[in-house]
Amino acid sequence: MKLLHSLDQVSKFISSGKKMRDSIPIGFISGLMGTIAMDLSNLMFQKTGVSEKTYAELAGSILMRPFRLRLKENKILGQILHLITGSIIGIPLFTVLKKTGKDNYLFKGAIYGTFTWELLYSFGLRYNVFRSKAHSTSTHMTTLIDNLVYGFVSSATMIFLTDHAVLPKGSDKQLENQMEGEIPKVNDRIGDSFYNYEDEVRLH
Repeated sequence: MKLLHSLDQVSKFISSGKKMRDSIPIGFISGLMGTIAMDLSNLMFQKTGVSEKTYAELAGSILMRPFRLRLKENKILGQILHLITGSIIGIPLFTVLKKTGKDNYLFKGAIYGTFTWELLYSFGLRYNVFRSKAHSTSTHMTTLIDNLVYGFVSSATMIFLTDHAVLPKGSDKQLENQMEGEIPKVNDRIGDSFYNYEDEVRLH
């Protein structure tokens, strides 16, 4: 019920034209949208015979042996695990955009998608995290494309949902950092001038 209530609030935000400011919901929802998009890409590749596995099968194989994933309910559990994981890793991507600004957000999303592919998929296969194995080079390539789709869609969703004050352009962010750096210098100059004035008064 809480999830439905949260989704209802998001739909009201979008329909009213308002933008969100809370980092966690923005990152989670954007990660979810990116995960759904990469699943659609993965299904398309599997239907055409280019990819061997779905992400439901890979994620489910973390918890159970591959033969148990033939059951529909186990495959659904794997899909839920995959959606939750993709949603959560959307939160660090939003932190990156907050730190660097929204300029070139698609490029940043692509870099992040490549990073998640290497971290989750490549390491998962290399260190036997997944019991279900992918063997063909075409499967490895399509999973990289899927993760690029994840990065594109997640970053684009973040730009769409987020208030400009929370996610400024990179140039605005640099100007803000410069101003923050100059304020302590001005305060130091004022303090030095005050102490010099006190010393002059004492001498007189």
